[in-house]
Amino acid sequence: MGDTTRRRAPWVTALAVTVVLLAQPALADEGLATGATSRYVLDAKRTTVEATVRIELRNVTPDQGNTYYFYNAFTVPVPAGAEKVRARSNGSSLPVSVKSTEDASTRLARISFPNLLYNRSRTIELTFEVPGEKPRSKDTTRVGPGYASFAVYGVGDDGRNTVEVVAPTSMSFDATSEAFTSTEKGGTTTHRSTSSDGDGGFFAVVSLRDPKQADERTVEVAGTALVLRGFRDDTKWADFVADRVTTGIPALEKLVGTPWPGGLERIREDTAPSVYGYDGWFDPSDDEIVVGEALDADLIYHELSHAWLQGDRFSERWVSEGLAQVVAERAVEATGGTPQDHPRVTPGSKNALPLNEWGGSASDRSGDIESFAYPASYLATRDVTRGLDDDAFAAVVAAAIRGERAYDPKGTRDTDGGRTTWARWLDLLETRAGVEDASTVFARWALTDDERESLPVRAKERTAYAALDEADGVWSPPEGLRDAMTAWDFERAASVRAKVAALGAKAVAVQQAAKGSGVEVPDVIRASYEKADQEGQYAALSASLPKAATAVSEVGRAEQAASTDRDPLSELGAAILGVDGRAVEAVGLLGAGKLDEATAAAKDATARADKSLLVGLALPVVLFVLLAGGLLLARLVVTSRRARAARRAQERQRLLDASGGGVVVAPDWTPERTI
Repeated sequence: MGDTTRRRAPWVTALAVTVVLLAQPALADEGLATGATSRYVLDAKRTTVEATVRIELRNVTPDQGNTYYFYNAFTVPVPAGAEKVRARSNGSSLPVSVKSTEDASTRLARISFPNLLYNRSRTIELTFEVPGEKPRSKDTTRVGPGYASFAVYGVGDDGRNTVEVVAPTSMSFDATSEAFTSTEKGGTTTHRSTSSDGDGGFFAVVSLRDPKQADERTVEVAGTALVLRGFRDDTKWADFVADRVTTGIPALEKLVGTPWPGGLERIREDTAPSVYGYDGWFDPSDDEIVVGEALDADLIYHELSHAWLQGDRFSERWVSEGLAQVVAERAVEATGGTPQDHPRVTPGSKNALPLNEWGGSASDRSGDIESFAYPASYLATRDVTRGLDDDAFAAVVAAAIRGERAYDPKGTRDTDGGRTTWARWLDLLETRAGVEDASTVFARWALTDDERESLPVRAKERTAYAALDEADGVWSPPEGLRDAMTAWDFERAASVRAKVAALGAKAVAVQQAAKGSGVEVPDVIRASYEKADQEGQYAALSASLPKAATAVSEVGRAEQAASTDRDPLSELGAAILGVDGRAVEAVGLLGAGKLDEATAAAKDATARADKSLLVGLALPVVLFVLLAGGLLLARLVVTSRRARAARRAQERQRLLDASGGGVVVAPDWTPERTI
């Protein structure tokens, strides 16, 4: 059935014990040898069980003198609703009287016969029919379309006792006893036991079910479709479960602080849980919830909550079962219902054990242990969470489901992906939810003697841890310390704490520098502190944190200098000097964790900003000088050109005059046509 979570039905254990006692052949003792074959045949068409009990009796009590020992009656347990109870022997009918017992599901059929003297034998055949009762009747015998659940009895001595259950092969078979073997022939299967319960006789409750015969419907909720499979003659169950699922899942989502996780395909009505002593179970291997016929909202919510609170999320069974019941109880209240009463147990009750020792072995699942462990798990969990409102409750439960560590920042995923152990659950309750007496409750209900011995040391280290956590500001202590505290390795925790204690003030200096300068501490700097888990890293932080504080302060000053409102001349100077670009460069270097480079760039940006006015003032002067010089040079060039032109004109005129109007070629003059 895989990793199955179940809720115990405590009344079933009491019922089983009562019936076993009644099943002992009360009128058969060491002086009466008894052999018996009890055969129960399910007639699926008539929805009836036909039973035949063949009994062989022999008086083995010798006479003593004038004293004769004889037997004249024999008592056989039968289902309370048995009809047509008849007995025959040697071809004749025998008187049968039936009387009730303290168990609503069982009656006693007393068969009378003539005195059976010493060394005499008698064979008796008892027959009866079991029609079954309606769902939710006090008599738990059921025989309906496609299902049946009833008690079977063997009244023979050890080695002379056979019980057979015959049913269609299409029907699954469950029983409280593992002694049955199955043989298929044709369309039927015979489930046979030749076992006895030790003191003679045999008792078991069996369940039969045909998966193909069900009233099936689909419910849409939380973005998923759930199939409900109920008995064909019990539509009231399906109506009830459909309503509870529709209103319950949204309420459960709020109570566990996590959306519906899926992993559930159907909810099935079955008599099998009661056979094993449970109200129901959640079976993740088959993606289904299996419950009995009870219209129990608490039960439905309990099993639905296991979609979140599975064994793959919690190491200890009592934690997941206790949480499931407390969540169910809160869900009942949230949806307007009234929570049911639970059995009262104490750590001193019979069959009590430290809940941390309640596991999944066969011995741990015995009725005696589970009759204590289930209610104890609920009471312990209720005690540690009763002071939490629904929001606080949901927050701590969600953290446990996600596997968070109490000493990490909220929402941090555990990279190891481990299950939440009882120790982690205790840490979450005390650290995240502030439940001050959680360790006291754990010590009372769950812890072994050795585990309780660790609590004083833990309390001391938690106090020291809290002081260190306070001393380093809003940052979390280094990973090496948080890991040691999570692992309850308090010797290592003390050693790490001694190495990192002096770093707290330096971490605060970085935070104060950031606050004073308006700069956020880069993730890389904070992570270098919070993720440190080796001695070399602790030593390096002693030097890097002061550098970080300096760098943060200098970058803050540089950003302030770069963003300050300036007059036009200063703005001009800052642009020429690249103040903004240098400040941005400093921020980038700080974000990359390059502290020395960031400090240098930030100081340079600040220094440039300080010179921006001078540069802004100097630029107009330089521009004026350059402009004036340019104008003077241009004037000189123009004057020179004009003088050269005048000289060339005078020279041409002189030559013309000398040539009488002809063409004269001068070495520095381009020939021209003259008129």
